[in-house]
Amino acid sequence: MIRKITDLIFLLVFVFPVGLYAGPTIIRDNRIHDLAMTPVLGRGYSIATNSFQSSCMKDIKMTEPSYDFDYTFDSIETDSSSTTSNTFGLGVDLGHLAFQGKLDTKYTSVEGATLYYHHIKVEINMHTYYASVDESASALSDAAKTLLLNRDIPGFFQGCGSYYVRSLGRDAKFVSLFTYMDESKTRDRTFELQLELAIKGFGSGILKTIAGAGENAALESQITNSFTSMSRKKKLTITTKAWGLGKNKNATLIAYDLDSYKAAIKDAFISMQDPMTGRVSTMEVVPWVENAEFQNLIRLEEDTSGEGGEKKLLFEKKHNLNLNAEFLSQIDRTNRNMMDIYYKAMICRQTIESRWKRDNKFLPEVNGASVQNNKNENTITLEALYGELSDDKINALLVAENDFLYGVDGKSGARECMNQMMIEGIHKKSWKEIDACKLLKPKLVTSVNEIIDDYCMPKLSKPSR
Repeated sequence: MIRKITDLIFLLVFVFPVGLYAGPTIIRDNRIHDLAMTPVLGRGYSIATNSFQSSCMKDIKMTEPSYDFDYTFDSIETDSSSTTSNTFGLGVDLGHLAFQGKLDTKYTSVEGATLYYHHIKVEINMHTYYASVDESASALSDAAKTLLLNRDIPGFFQGCGSYYVRSLGRDAKFVSLFTYMDESKTRDRTFELQLELAIKGFGSGILKTIAGAGENAALESQITNSFTSMSRKKKLTITTKAWGLGKNKNATLIAYDLDSYKAAIKDAFISMQDPMTGRVSTMEVVPWVENAEFQNLIRLEEDTSGEGGEKKLLFEKKHNLNLNAEFLSQIDRTNRNMMDIYYKAMICRQTIESRWKRDNKFLPEVNGASVQNNKNENTITLEALYGELSDDKINALLVAENDFLYGVDGKSGARECMNQMMIEGIHKKSWKEIDACKLLKPKLVTSVNEIIDDYCMPKLSKPSR
């Protein structure tokens, strides 16, 4: 009995590595920081291609999220003796975007007086987590169920991805830079303390204590008026930036004095508390094969035998299904990318011909004109770009896509791989055991035509002559 248990542990750990079956995967790098993508709870996702698919859940119920909050007030020490301006990072990096402020440290002359800049940073951070799909109360969509009941498993993975988004962590930030000027290079700590108290709204009692005013209301009012006057004298300014705020119709985030700034902070704090808003900082994705409803619909637990009548263990079926789902996603992504380049080349050629050619000749005003690279400062001539868009070169793109899909002999390629996968059983055998798929693997790379990708659609780099 002990020997059998030992053998089973060896099988699970060494033959089928635990990482392949661990289920949830946490992503917290720049794969999810692209603002053009929209991570949504329950939305399909492919790790292999880093692409989001359809949302295949309906009536999603979310668990109650938690929040971390901090509020800081910090003086920024700069080299005030410098005669040039320094670019100072304010340290609110969200993993993909930092708040960079140009802080003047040299002196300036105002009405004959020499003044120095001093800066204070006020920052609010809100981190939301535990916002997760409650699978026990969230069901697959009707369309997704139909695909599984019809045994169209490739169609399900193509539309819903091989994983789905179970939970999201989000960050929201509200950062302000207060700048004042003073005749001294040394910071005015008394003014900064009064400013901090005014912003944080700790109440008049502290102001009384600081001033030694006791219960003297008249002196308290005098202190307040003195601070307001000092703020004007020191030319206090407020610069604010914010990330990941929710839409609040009643919110006003524009500050023109301390009272409006405190109101803006309050509105920003309210806007940050919506669990569906904020920049995504972490994402938990789970294979569909780990979803109870998915397993119930495709019946992975049915008696399925492998070669020689050996029964496939349930976790083997999950493993094969997940591997094959990711492989199908790569096939689809590669094919779509090849067709995208083909269509982009066609439209690019048509654009050049309609804008800058007549009677099969370039217009005189664009002779020698250059086209701007969409990614950097490089350029090429318009004629050179047009030469890369000849009929032969564009047709070659379509031929390459056809060879990928059907093979050079018309009987292999991606189509044959998918056919064999279905014949063998998508959860019975991994693509690694199918010859047509092994031959296809080296071709699953993102096709990049640098000329078309970098210069289409064309934009002239200088005015037409």
